[in-house]
Amino acid sequence: MASALIYCPSGGGKTVNSTRVQTRKRGRNLLLCSDNSSVVLKNFDRPNLDIQTVKHWLNKDKTGVTQECFHNQFDSAVESKKYDNIIVDNISDLFDMSILELKDSGKFNDNRQAYQTVYEGIKRLVRKAGQLDCDVILTAWAEQQQIVLPTGEQAMRITPKLPLKILDNVCGLVNVVAYINTATKPDGTPGWYYITEGKPTLYAKDQIACRKTCMPEDIFQPKEEKKK
Repeated sequence: MASALIYCPSGGGKTVNSTRVQTRKRGRNLLLCSDNSSVVLKNFDRPNLDIQTVKHWLNKDKTGVTQECFHNQFDSAVESKKYDNIIVDNISDLFDMSILELKDSGKFNDNRQAYQTVYEGIKRLVRKAGQLDCDVILTAWAEQQQIVLPTGEQAMRITPKLPLKILDNVCGLVNVVAYINTATKPDGTPGWYYITEGKPTLYAKDQIACRKTCMPEDIFQPKEEKKK
């Protein structure tokens, strides 16, 4: 199946839009939420969505007591075969949470070891996400990165908020990288859509249908299906 990374600044609509993705034969989606943003969904209709709160990256606390962790929640959801789409909201926060837990665990004398452990964990997750029998959406915050264009001109590039050491790994392994944009509707409400065409100043791609833009509910929908 397919995987995607969608991103935008905090409050830009990641949770609202990622959960709009269409279901198929199983009829249900799952949101694994680490940053408490799922509260916004009380304002939206999501009858086919289950929500689980992610509180831990490690499966044991620093005293050795077993605790519910993200990896177990993710794997259990996949193995249950209940969901068409699993949404991890959000990977930027999940990275921060994992680093804090590893530092507090006392397992590493050198913080660089903690970072390397999390780098490897995130890369394994993203690689696994594209090899399952369900689709996976990862969300992330956005940040700006100063770059030099081939012309020599300096510019700012909008990227998912991930460490540079793994940014290309994550974006390279997913099938779609989409930036959330907003066009105000005539009634004044937001009309969100995804930008899926990459530019030197924006990380984006669409390996599924080579689109420049798409609607959130259609992120995994190939062109031939849309023509029917």
